[in-house]
Amino acid sequence: MKKIIIVMGLVLFIIANGAWASGKSASAPAAKPSITLVTADNTYGLSTDPDLQAAITKMLEEKTGVQISPIVPPVASYTDKLSTLINSGEIPDLFSVSQSMTRIPQMVAREQALDLTDYIAKSPVLSKLDPVLFKDLKINGKIYFIPYNYPKTKAIYLRKDVMDTYGIKLSHTPTTEEFSREMKKLTGTGIVPFCFPKWVDNFQYFYNSFGAWGGVYKKDGAFIDGFQTQEMRNALAYLTQLYKDGVLNQEFITTENNDMREKVYTAKAASDIDYVSNYINYVQNNQAAGKPSEMFLIYKLLGPGGAGGSLNEATQTAWVISSRTKNPDAAIKVAETIISNMDVYQAFYGIGLEGQHYTLDANRVIVPAAKAANSGYKYTLNFISDFLYPFNIDNLSFGLDKNLSAGINQQVAEISSSQPHTGPNYSADVPVGKSEAYDRVAPSIKSTRESIAAKIIIGSVSLDAGMAEYENFWKSINGAQLLNELNAK
Repeated sequence: MKKIIIVMGLVLFIIANGAWASGKSASAPAAKPSITLVTADNTYGLSTDPDLQAAITKMLEEKTGVQISPIVPPVASYTDKLSTLINSGEIPDLFSVSQSMTRIPQMVAREQALDLTDYIAKSPVLSKLDPVLFKDLKINGKIYFIPYNYPKTKAIYLRKDVMDTYGIKLSHTPTTEEFSREMKKLTGTGIVPFCFPKWVDNFQYFYNSFGAWGGVYKKDGAFIDGFQTQEMRNALAYLTQLYKDGVLNQEFITTENNDMREKVYTAKAASDIDYVSNYINYVQNNQAAGKPSEMFLIYKLLGPGGAGGSLNEATQTAWVISSRTKNPDAAIKVAETIISNMDVYQAFYGIGLEGQHYTLDANRVIVPAAKAANSGYKYTLNFISDFLYPFNIDNLSFGLDKNLSAGINQQVAEISSSQPHTGPNYSADVPVGKSEAYDRVAPSIKSTRESIAAKIIIGSVSLDAGMAEYENFWKSINGAQLLNELNAK
C-alpha cells in the first residue's frame, strides 16, 4: 500500500510538472492580450526620449492589463507614417487620427475602421460621453471613432502688446476689410503681421467669410463642388491680396505649426491661427520666451456679405480601431483608460510622469527633467480644459502661478465666447458608400484643390489659370458624374 501511494504521488508530480512545462496548468497566468498603438510624439508624454516613452507604455500596461507595442512617429510626419502602415496592410490595432472629419470617412469607405457603435453603447466609460461629441461624424448612423477632446474651433491669436504698440484696433469679429487695413500697420516693422502654417485646409477660416466651402457639400438640397464657385474665387482673391500686401507670411507653404507658434511666442510674428483651447499655451510660452503678453482672439472675420465663422474642425482628433484587429476589447480598454483616467490623460497629453518627465519644486511648480528637456519636452496645460470627464481643478498634483491660473480661466472663457461664432462644417455630410468612385478619389480632390489654392495665393498662377487647372482636373476624374451619383435618390 505504501508503494502504491509513493507511485501515485510520483505520477501526480510528473503530471503536474508536465502540465506546468507545457503551460497548461490551471494556475498558470493567462497571457495578456496585445495590441499595437500608433500616435504622434506630441502626445505620449511629449518627449522623444525612448526611456520616457517606455515609461508611458508601462503606465498604460499597468492600468489596462494589455501588452502594448507603441509606434510614436514625429508629429510632422505622422500622417504619412500612418498612411504607409494602413496602406501596406499593417494596420495598427489602435491609432489616433487628425483631420478626422475628412480621413475617417475615407477609412470607412475602404473598410479599414471598426464599427464601434455597439462597443461604445456597452462601455460603462464611453457610453457616458456627451452625445454631442459623436453627432458630427456618424457615418450611416454608425460610430467609427472615439473622441479624446472637445470639438475644436480655431481663431486668430493676436498679441495684445503688439496691438497696443502699433495702434491696431480690432474687435473679436471685425470685417475682412478692417483686418486687412489694421494688420498692414505692421508691414515694414520687422514683425510678421499674420503667420500661417502650411496646412492649407486652415484657409477655410477665410473661406467662411465669403460663404465658400473648400470641398463637395450640399447647397440648396444638392451636392456641388464648392471649389468651383464665385464665392471661392472671392475668398482666394482676398487671400492673394493679403499675401501681396505682406500681411500673410511669405513662406507659409513651408511653415510647420510649431514654427508658426514659436514666432508668436517670441514676438517675431504678431498673430497666427490656432485652436481656441490652446490659449494657456500662449500665456505659458510667451512668458517662457521672455515676451509675456495677453492674447486677443479674433473669432471670425465678416465678409462683404456679412458671412463668417471660426474654423470648425468639430471632431478634429480621435482614436480609431482597425477593422482587422484581433483584440478589439483590449484596444477599447486602452482607449477608455487614456480618455477617462485623469492621471493617464494628463501624462499622455499634457505633462508626462512625475519623477520621469518632471519634478516639482518647493512651490509644487513643474521643473522638466534634464532627459525630457533634452528630447524636446515642453509641457502643456491645455489638457485641463480638454478632459472629457469632470474633475476638480483644485486637486491638480502640481501648482500654478498667478499667470497660469489666470490663463486657464481665460482659456475656459475664450472657449465659451467663441462657440456662437463657430463656422459650418460639411465634411460628414457627403454619404460614404453612395459613390464608390467618389470615395476612391476624394483624397485626390482634397490635395489638388489645396495645392492649387496655395499656388493662386502666392501668385505662381493667376486666379483664372488656377481655376482652369482645377477644372481640367475635375473633368479628368469625371466630376460631373460623381456629383450625379451623390445626388441620385
